[in-house]
Amino acid sequence: MPGKEEPACVMNVVQPSKFASAQHATLTWENLNVTTKDVRGGTRHILKDVSGYVQPKDMLAIMGPSGSGKTTLLDGLAGRLPASVERSGNVLLNGFNSRLTYGLSAYVTQDEVLVGTLTVRETLMYAALLRLPRNMMHEDKLARVDGVIQELGLEEAQHTKIGTPFIKGISGGQKRRVSIGCELITHPGLLFLDEPTSGLDAASAFHVMALIRSLAEHNRTVITVIHQPSSEVYELFDKLCLLSSGEVVYFGVASGALSLFEGAGLPCPPLRNPTDHFLHVINRDFKGDQGLDTESNFQKLTSAYGANLKPAVEAALVELSRQGEEYSCTGCGASPVYQTLVLSRRMLINNWRNIAVFWLRLGMYVMLCICIGTIYLKLGHDWVGTYSRASMMFFVVAFLTFMSIAGFPAFVEDMAVFIRERLNGYYSVGTFALANTLASAPFIFGIAIISSAIVYWLVGLNDNGDRFVFFFVNLYVSLTVVESLMMAIAAVVPHYLMGIAGGAGIMGMFMLVCGFFQPVGELPAPVWRYPLHYMSYHSYAFAGFMHNEFDRTSGWLCPCYNQAGGCGPAYNETNVCTMTGSEILSYWTINGLNKWVDVGIQCAMIAIYRGLFWLALSVKEWWSQH
Repeated sequence: MPGKEEPACVMNVVQPSKFASAQHATLTWENLNVTTKDVRGGTRHILKDVSGYVQPKDMLAIMGPSGSGKTTLLDGLAGRLPASVERSGNVLLNGFNSRLTYGLSAYVTQDEVLVGTLTVRETLMYAALLRLPRNMMHEDKLARVDGVIQELGLEEAQHTKIGTPFIKGISGGQKRRVSIGCELITHPGLLFLDEPTSGLDAASAFHVMALIRSLAEHNRTVITVIHQPSSEVYELFDKLCLLSSGEVVYFGVASGALSLFEGAGLPCPPLRNPTDHFLHVINRDFKGDQGLDTESNFQKLTSAYGANLKPAVEAALVELSRQGEEYSCTGCGASPVYQTLVLSRRMLINNWRNIAVFWLRLGMYVMLCICIGTIYLKLGHDWVGTYSRASMMFFVVAFLTFMSIAGFPAFVEDMAVFIRERLNGYYSVGTFALANTLASAPFIFGIAIISSAIVYWLVGLNDNGDRFVFFFVNLYVSLTVVESLMMAIAAVVPHYLMGIAGGAGIMGMFMLVCGFFQPVGELPAPVWRYPLHYMSYHSYAFAGFMHNEFDRTSGWLCPCYNQAGGCGPAYNETNVCTMTGSEILSYWTINGLNKWVDVGIQCAMIAIYRGLFWLALSVKEWWSQH
């Protein structure tokens, strides 16, 4: 490390030879400003003219009190600032404008966003399969996973699940190490970490940071936000960027910060951790704390920094901002087809193990179908029976599909994992959408076949020919439409409560215009019939069930059959008034399409909703890069 000897204990913790050299990445930023609007419409300055640089083999620590802009600076350098803020200034990577999202850099977030039903080893294994080069041997990928597990001290926990509300999992500190391990799998050339030691004890924190230090030794560039490291961890850093209220108090060699504070008349007391002293002196949120004038301290430090160190930083920026070899991701990632298969398998395992995704919903469907079957038990062929059949089929269309909303919170969790993995370049939006479709298909199939078998025979529906098969297929496709619709909603409204409310509102509106409550011909033409009736998947699912039950049938008793006086002189006990299925469909003004055409239209809706999901996320990606 520049300016000091490498602590001997680091070399005992990690064997640097395990890490291959990486592509060089020199990151510079000059006069970086980030502003946002407050609730009163005013402007809040989060970062103010922040400048600095970091080179290969450097590990930079960004420190400061809470609210000083540490994570904002990290996100600004990594290209992950939200659209709600405005950024100005230059961020250059090897002299080129920085575009670091989607795989060009590794970013470890402060929150552990992991698939809770997978074990530690499975989590790291899937990260390796999705991210490592396609020409890398499978045995080498396994070896990479074994190495990360060993170096992060996860051997005893490797076969333990990450954890969900229903599954007891690993500790918070172990989750943090797994999150770091997912990014270390690729031996990244540029690594961002947001509070990597949070939740770790002192020994674990030192071990993890020593591992990252060894990565930096092999031409990696490492930038980390760290709140209050121990003195041992602090000694591992090459450079320090110290912030207070969004302004730079110190930037330079980490070991030189104490000299600046001493020169400004603010020496560190004996036996005190230097990082504790730094934060105590520059925290401007607490005025006059224990006799310290933090505003005066800030002025002394910034004046000393501006006079003694800032000119050298500016000169280094000019030199390091010259264009060199453009940084790019070379040979990274598996093929899209292979990624789709791997991701589908991971989602299948998650769906199977997650009680909220399949088993809880299956239990609700079985209970509800038993209720439907016993309430509409063995319907007759009189007019009341035909009306009850229509009511039952509408209930199946409306409420069995509506129950799919119960899986939306689990899908939002999947979306959180997807967003983290997508930003780190694990796979594309299209790969995720296709894998989700493939992984959910068997579970929707199971729900549809079990529900159909319970309802169909208890109610006594028409079982001639392919009618049961169609009933199952129509229900299966309808459930898939809802899953696809909720995917599209999740891409726009990521919060699960708002998503559930939005999905429920859309489906409630679709129910009203499907033709059960009000015949299609009686619906007001503007809006309700055109276009909403034809946009509603309920219209085609309900019509498909009705065609399946009544097409090419006869012998349905007329409404007048049980009326006083009967059906008129032409009819008697031997000449009973009956109707054909076509007359019943005409009464309901059901569309004249073939029932399989109704299924085909719903299949097109599945493709449209999945396409909208892909489009919404692709637009978000494009917007974040421009």
